[in-house]
Amino acid sequence: NGHSRLFSDMIEAIICDHQPYVDAYAGRDALELVLAIYKSQKEDMFVKFPIKDFSSTYMKGYFG
Repeated sequence: NGHSRLFSDMIEAIICDHQPYVDAYAGRDALELVLAIYKSQKEDMFVKFPIKDFSSTYMKGYFG
């Protein structure tokens, strides 16, 4: 799957001392997008970036 290739790329980047295809900044941005979607849905309003004062723990018990 796609994740396996990304993990392999990260390991290779560490071993060969080069930049990975997807770095930590891209991961952070993707996580911020997902948290913004959750925040927007929970608060029923638009979200501005960067989001402030919100984490996945605020969604505890919200799903299921």
